[in-house]
Amino acid sequence: MELQSQFLCRLFCVFVFIILTANAAAPVTAGGWNEIPDVINNTHVQDLGMFAVLAYNNSTASSLFFYAVFQAQAQIAEGLNVRMVIQALESELPKMYKAYVWEKPWENFKNLTFFEPVLV
Repeated sequence: MELQSQFLCRLFCVFVFIILTANAAAPVTAGGWNEIPDVINNTHVQDLGMFAVLAYNNSTASSLFFYAVFQAQAQIAEGLNVRMVIQALESELPKMYKAYVWEKPWENFKNLTFFEPVLV
């Protein structure tokens, strides 16, 4: 089972690397943060943004309403770290937030590791 998990992890990392290099104008840096293109139309990134808002609401008893992810970068590190700029509504007012989600899809694992308002 451990070998299968390691194989799936490596396969996922290669897949993410291919996706990022196929659409990125700048070269992809292994271990570095790489821009995810066209995040507005990327359903996986939008789902991660919604997950981030829901996880934040659950951990803080907040009632933010997810609107959209407007910017995202990915980093391959024992899975995939995704940092995002998210717009959410708080008391019907739009606000921007920065969120980091760590994901290991082969284990069906997602974890919100950082969430805070963006100061403008």
